[in-house]
Amino acid sequence: MQLDNPLHLAAHPQPLDSVTLYSSPLIIPVTGPVVLNGAIAVSGSRVVHVGTRQWVLDALKHDMAANGRIVEHHWDGIITPGLINAHTHLQYTNMAEVGRGTYDRFRAWELGFNEVYEKLQETRPWKESSYQGARMMVEAGTTAAADIVTDPEAVGALASQGMHGIAYWEVMGWHNDDWKTDGIAELISNLGHMHHEGLPSIGISPHAPYTLETEPFVDLPDIARQLDMRLHIHLSETPIEAGDHESTLTTYSAADWRDGQWDSYKQLKAAGKGASAIQFVDQLGSLGPDVHIAHGVWADAEDRRILRQRGVGVALCPRSNRITVTGKDAPIRQYLEEGNLLAIGTDSLSSSPSLDVLDDAAMVYDLAREQGYIRDDLTHRIIRMITIGGAEEMGLHVGAGRIGQINAGATADLAFFDIPVGTDSPQAIERTLEDFVRHGAGTNRATIISGDIVYNDDAFDLR
Repeated sequence: MQLDNPLHLAAHPQPLDSVTLYSSPLIIPVTGPVVLNGAIAVSGSRVVHVGTRQWVLDALKHDMAANGRIVEHHWDGIITPGLINAHTHLQYTNMAEVGRGTYDRFRAWELGFNEVYEKLQETRPWKESSYQGARMMVEAGTTAAADIVTDPEAVGALASQGMHGIAYWEVMGWHNDDWKTDGIAELISNLGHMHHEGLPSIGISPHAPYTLETEPFVDLPDIARQLDMRLHIHLSETPIEAGDHESTLTTYSAADWRDGQWDSYKQLKAAGKGASAIQFVDQLGSLGPDVHIAHGVWADAEDRRILRQRGVGVALCPRSNRITVTGKDAPIRQYLEEGNLLAIGTDSLSSSPSLDVLDDAAMVYDLAREQGYIRDDLTHRIIRMITIGGAEEMGLHVGAGRIGQINAGATADLAFFDIPVGTDSPQAIERTLEDFVRHGAGTNRATIISGDIVYNDDAFDLR
C-alpha cells in the first residue's frame, strides 16, 4: 500500500532515465549558501539536486534507472538562477532613439516618446519589436520578466522565448465617466485576447495616478483579484507624486482629504492637499501583496512604511530615472535599511540603454554606496533583487513552478556568467560576487529555461 501512496511517490520519484549535470567552481543558489566546486542536476524542466559536485553525483546513484544516463557540462565561471527583470515594456524595443535622447524634464521625455510612438502606430511593428526585446533579455541571462503590454500585437513577447513572468495589460487614459461606459468592457476584451495567446501568466497594470482618474483605481484591483491576477503600477516616479508630510502617519495627515469625493489625484493636488500618490491609491484600496510598483523614486518615509505594511515590492529602475529626468534617484539606502521588498527592472529601450538587468544592478550598487549604505551585505542583497526578489514581487517564488532560485524541485532556469572565480578565501568569494554585480553585464554565455538550453554562446559543446 505504501508504494501506491501519492505522498510516498512524490518523495520517492521514479528512477531517472536522463540527467544533465551543470558543474562550476561557484554556484549561487540564492536560497542557500554559495556552493564551491558545485553541480546542479537537471531532469526535464526541474532541478533534481544542487550541492557540491561529489555530493550530487553520490545522490544520483540512488536516483538513476539501471541504464540511466548522466551528461555533464562544466562551466568555469558562475552559475546563477535565471535573472528576473521586474519592470520592462518589451514592445518599445524599437524605440531606442527616444532612450538615446537628452531631456531637461520628465514632460520633455514624454513628448519625445509620444512623437515616436504615434509615428510607429502607422505600421504597428509591436510584435517584432517585443519579440526582439525578449530575445535580448534571454541572451543577457534573464529568464522571467514583468512585461507591460500596451498594444495587443505585443502580448506574446515572453511566450516567444519560453520565458516565465507576467504580461501585464496596461490601462491608461481613462476618465471616470468613460471608464464605466467603455473602459471596463475594453479591458475584459483585451484580457480575453491575452488568455488565448498561451501566455505564462496575465496581470493588469493601472498605469499611474496622473493618467487615470479615481474610478479605474478603485475597480482595477477588484477586477484583478476576482480574476486571480496580479497588478503592477508606475508609482512615485515623478515629482507631482510626492507628498508633503514625510514624518506624519497617513492616519493623521489624511484627515483633511480622505473622505472627500476626489475625481482624480490631480484634482486633490490642485486643491493643495499634501497627499502623495502612494497615500492616495492606498486610500482607494489599490495596494496589497499582489501588487508591485515600478520606480518608487519620490517615496518618502511614510510612503515606504505603507509599501512595507501592504506587502508591496518596488522595482528599481535607476538608469531609466536618469534618462526620463524623474528629478532624483530612488532612496535606495532607506529602502535597504528599512527592509522594503526590492527588485530591479530595466524599463524599456525608450528610456534605458539596454535590457540587461545587471547594468541596473551595477548602478543600484553605486547609488546605495553614494547614499551612505555601508553594510557589507550589499552584493548579496542586490543578487537577491535580480533573482528571487523579482520572483517574489510577481508571486512566483513559491510552489511547484517557483523561479529565481536553485533548489530541488524548482524550475530549471539557469544563467552562466563569464566572471573569473576566486574561492581560496572568504574575501576572494566576496570579491567574485561583487565583480558579478558590478561588472556582470554582457558576460552571460548560456541561458537555460525550464531545463532547455535556449542560448549558448560557445559555453557548451552540444555536438
